[in-house]
Amino acid sequence: MVMHTELDIYKAAYELLSLATDLTQNIRRDIKASLGRKISDECVDLLVIIARANAAKDKTPHLTEMIERAQVVDFLLRVLKDKGFITVKQLTPAMKLIASIGKQANGWKKYTASPAS
Repeated sequence: MVMHTELDIYKAAYELLSLATDLTQNIRRDIKASLGRKISDECVDLLVIIARANAAKDKTPHLTEMIERAQVVDFLLRVLKDKGFITVKQLTPAMKLIASIGKQANGWKKYTASPAS
């Protein structure tokens, strides 16, 4: 079994955490304490879930949770953009990473559900 830190999905999620940290660094203190903290927490949880999915025999519940956590990060970052705390230009790379994580998680889900796996 491949170490979870070597998986492309893990690398994308780690990059998302790094990007989210940068995006929330210069927003208002009150927003940083609430939304910024929630975004970072969700990204960290996403990394933990990837490790769990990699180690689990039944990966489906972890993959489903992974997709949901990525959606939460998407929602929260969009709120930051809609409220003017970040720009569309800042949001775009995060959306690409979230889409990549979702595609990889869904592909992983389909692969583990196939009878040949």
